[in-house]
Amino acid sequence: MQVNLQPLRAGDHDRLAEVDGGNGWNADPALWETYWDDQDSGRRLVIIAWDGERPVGYGTLIWEPDYEPFRATGIPEISNLGVDIKVRGQGVATEIIRHFEGSAKQAGRTMIGLGVGLYADYGPAQSLYFTLGYRPDGRGITYAARQVSPGESVRLDDDLVLWLSKRLSPPRL
Repeated sequence: MQVNLQPLRAGDHDRLAEVDGGNGWNADPALWETYWDDQDSGRRLVIIAWDGERPVGYGTLIWEPDYEPFRATGIPEISNLGVDIKVRGQGVATEIIRHFEGSAKQAGRTMIGLGVGLYADYGPAQSLYFTLGYRPDGRGITYAARQVSPGESVRLDDDLVLWLSKRLSPPRL
């Protein structure tokens, strides 16, 4: 499969909504309208992975994330990475992540980060991120964007997140 990465374009949402991407694939029109607005304002970079005319993955890079430790230190966040279930395990997510790492380096950033869920559905993503050099940021886990305290009970769902980061090599001159 030959994957072509392109920034989000007008009309891409309709094509993305046709994909049966399984768990994690989000075709909500309101979400994509937000992505479009964020990309247009420069807050977010949205990348779509295409196999010919068919979208097979997407992801976003948020330049000033909501996660305070990243925002405070200028770490952009890879967010909402999704790959069509039919092509998972074929390197699509890796290509999108590498693209974001390159974009962050070009923007002069020395670190990049992401959050990952903690239950079994996120197992492949957890393994991929560790393989690509992402490590826990050392601040523990959050639930609904709030640090979880020792002894606190929280629900195991998509809002329970471990934050990972990676040091980027300096850009080549």
